[in-house]
Amino acid sequence: MTTPLRVQAGPDAEQTGAVGAVVASLPVSFAPAGSRPDVVALAGAAGWTSNATDAVRSGARGVVVIDPVAEDPAALAAAAAEAGTAVVLDQAWAGNPALADSGGAVRAAIADALADAVLLDSVAWGTPGTDPEVLLTRHLAAILACGVELSGLRIIQRNANGYTVIGTLPGGAPTALQGITTSSVPATATVSVLTSSGRADITLPDASAGWPAEVPSVTPAGTATFPTIYESAHRHSWRRLRAAVDSGAPAADLEQFAALAALVGQLHDSPH
Repeated sequence: MTTPLRVQAGPDAEQTGAVGAVVASLPVSFAPAGSRPDVVALAGAAGWTSNATDAVRSGARGVVVIDPVAEDPAALAAAAAEAGTAVVLDQAWAGNPALADSGGAVRAAIADALADAVLLDSVAWGTPGTDPEVLLTRHLAAILACGVELSGLRIIQRNANGYTVIGTLPGGAPTALQGITTSSVPATATVSVLTSSGRADITLPDASAGWPAEVPSVTPAGTATFPTIYESAHRHSWRRLRAAVDSGAPAADLEQFAALAALVGQLHDSPH
């Protein structure tokens, strides 16, 4: 019989990731903690890498970080590896279960489109008041989670309501990224890869609800759709955490996030 892991979450983590509701939906895997939690949930506000490192050194078997801002996770990764602690990053769009299997059909369709890409167009919508830098971090994380490599990124426009970023794909095709804060559209990200003979699109919904990602693909052979998964990114992150703790195999989240943080850092350093 599976023993539930005891979970402790601060008010900020609960507010951003609805930890109580997600844990309640997985009663075999998790339960509220008393004084000594097995798993600590943290909000990913500035300083999250330090807070997560403290949780690791306090003996947590697992740490979930919700919506992390761009920070260098090297010290946390070293501490987690030494302690054998699983660290999972619960990211708004990158954590969608449609992107979870790196060898799955969705990633394969995107990879096929990227091989013949003429343009990558991506838009992220955030709620009013969302910091554009936070939105950009979520946006870039989603694109990287699709298996897309980006280079030469430059911010050509940014204000309180969003941004426009341009760059290139490895084959030289242009990329255009736009972030918009608005109350007229739910918090959604779209990634579209246009090719000479078709396209692949993915629409990633708000992490808080179990709406499925939409992934149509058009090729010379016809139009394909992919299995519909009704699970929120938040819930999927917690299931990944339980699997990582049980298997003892570290999740690759921090390694992947290091690439994201480096990309954000390059954007800040580039002239615009």
